[in-house]
Amino acid sequence: MSVMHLNEKLHALMEQQLNVHVETTIMKRGWQYYMEGKVNSANEGSQDHLYGVVKGSDLYAVILDAGNLRYSSCTCPYSGFCKHMAAVYFQYCSQQEGGHTLAERSYFRLLGLSSASNFVKNKPSVQEAPQPEAAPVIQRDPGESATALEWFAWMEATHGETWRKCRHSLHALQPLLSSLKGLSKDWEKRMQRLHWSTAIIFVLEQAERAINTVDSFSRYYHEMSFIRMAEPWIEHLYTLVSELAPAEMEPREEAWADALIAHVKLWASSTERQLFDWEYMYLAFCEKLAENRSWFEGELSAMVEQSGEEAPESVNKAFLHTAIGIMYFLDRQDKEAIEHFSLTEFERSQKVMYPCAAQRMEEGRWELVAEWMSFLFERVNKGKNGRSVGPFVTLCRRADLDRPDMPVWSEYMTQLLPHSYSELSDHWLDQKRYEEWADLQMLVGSRPEDVGAHALREIAKLAPRALMPLYHQSVEASIQTRNRQGYRVAVKQLKKLEKLYKADKDAVRWEQYIGGLVHKHQRLRAFQEELWKGKIVT
Repeated sequence: MSVMHLNEKLHALMEQQLNVHVETTIMKRGWQYYMEGKVNSANEGSQDHLYGVVKGSDLYAVILDAGNLRYSSCTCPYSGFCKHMAAVYFQYCSQQEGGHTLAERSYFRLLGLSSASNFVKNKPSVQEAPQPEAAPVIQRDPGESATALEWFAWMEATHGETWRKCRHSLHALQPLLSSLKGLSKDWEKRMQRLHWSTAIIFVLEQAERAINTVDSFSRYYHEMSFIRMAEPWIEHLYTLVSELAPAEMEPREEAWADALIAHVKLWASSTERQLFDWEYMYLAFCEKLAENRSWFEGELSAMVEQSGEEAPESVNKAFLHTAIGIMYFLDRQDKEAIEHFSLTEFERSQKVMYPCAAQRMEEGRWELVAEWMSFLFERVNKGKNGRSVGPFVTLCRRADLDRPDMPVWSEYMTQLLPHSYSELSDHWLDQKRYEEWADLQMLVGSRPEDVGAHALREIAKLAPRALMPLYHQSVEASIQTRNRQGYRVAVKQLKKLEKLYKADKDAVRWEQYIGGLVHKHQRLRAFQEELWKGKIVT
C-alpha cells in the first residue's frame, strides 16, 4: 500500500466533525474494526470526501463527507454515524505519512485524551529530515492516593472538551461517566463512593457547558432533554451522599468530601442561569456532613460570614440564606431558620421549607409547626398558584388529621379558595364532614351533577340532610334559566331531593317545601307542566 502525504484540510475537517457528532462508543468500535483489519479500502475523493469498503457481517460501502457529516452514508442497517465509517477514517489516517501512529494519535484526540488543536503543530514538516515517530503520550489517571482536586484537574485535562459533542443530547457523557467510574472499581468502598461522586459532578459540569452552546430559541427543549438524561446520574449522586458516614471518616476522606462540597457550592452560589439544581445538591451534602458537629459549625460560620452585605453581586444571596436556614433547622434553631428563609425567593426555596414543617409534625412539635405554617401561609396566600398552594394544603390536611382540635388548618385551606377547592373537598369527604363538604360545594357554585356519583351515593346513605341545601340551590338555579330544558333538569333534581327527604324520614318537610315551590313559581306555566309530567305534583 503506497503512503500518501496528508491532506491537512481534509483531515482537520473530518476530525472536527467526528469530535462534535460521534459518540465515544461508536468511535471505539470503529477503532476495533480498523485494528482487526476489516477495512478493505479507504480513499480520498473530490470535494472533501472519503470512500471506503468495510467487511462486517457483509461488505459495506462507506462515504464520509468531511464538510458536513450529516451527508455521510453507509450501506449497513444502522441509522446515523456507524462503526464502519469510523473504521474507514482510521484506515485513511494509517495510509498517510506517519502510518498507524498517526491514526492512533487521532483516535486518542477524539477520545479526549489530548488536544485536537495540536495536530498540525506536532506534525513534522515535509522539508525536515524524517524523524522516528514517538509513541503517543497518554495521561495516566492520578490513582487512588490522589486528592479530589487532583482528580478534578485530571478529568478536566483529559476529558474537558467532551461537552462539545453534546449539542443535541448528552449521550456522549454516558460512556465517559462509566469509564471514569471504572477507574476506581478496585478501590476501597468508602473512597470509591467519593470518587464516583467526583465523576458525576464533573459530568454534570460538562452538561452545563454544553447547554450554553444552544441557541436561545431551542434551549427550552434541549434543557428538558438534558435534564431527563441526567436524572439517573443525579439520583445516584444523592444515593452516594446518603451513604457517607461523616462520624467514621478519616482525614483523607474528610478532605475529599470538603473538596466536593466546595465544588458544588461554587455552582450553587452562582447567579448564572443553570441547567441543574446545584443548590439542592449542596443541601444534600450539607445535611449529611452536618452529622459531624465540627464540620457543621465551621460551615455555618463561613456561610453566615459570606452572606453579609459586602458579598459581591455575583454571589447568589438567596441561596446562601436558604442554606443557612436549613443548617439552623438541622440544629433545631427554628426561629433563626425562619428568619433566613424570609430573606429568600419563596418560589425557589419553598420546596426545602415544606419538609421542615413536615418533619416538625412527625416529631409532634406543634408549637413549632404553628410557626412554620403561619410563615408559609403568609407567603402562599400572597402569590396563590398551584405550585405553592398544593403542597401547603397537603400539609394542612395532614395537620388536621393529627390535631383536629386546632381549627387553624381548616381556616388556612378555606382562605386559599378557590385554589384549594379540590384538596379541601377531598379532605372533608374523607373525614366524613359532610355538612362542611356540602357548604363548600354551594360556596363555589357546584351542582350535584358536577360532583362524583360515588360521593353523592355515600352522603345520601349516611347523611341525606347534608345534601338537601345543595339540591335546593341546584333546583333554583335550573328554574332561573327560564326555559323548558332548565325546568326538566329542575324536575330531575326534585326527584332526587324527594328521595333524600324520604331517607331522612321527613315527608312533612318535603310536602311543605314542594308546596312552597309550586306557589312561588305558579306563573311559570311551562314549569308547572314539567312538574305535572314528572309526577311531582298531581
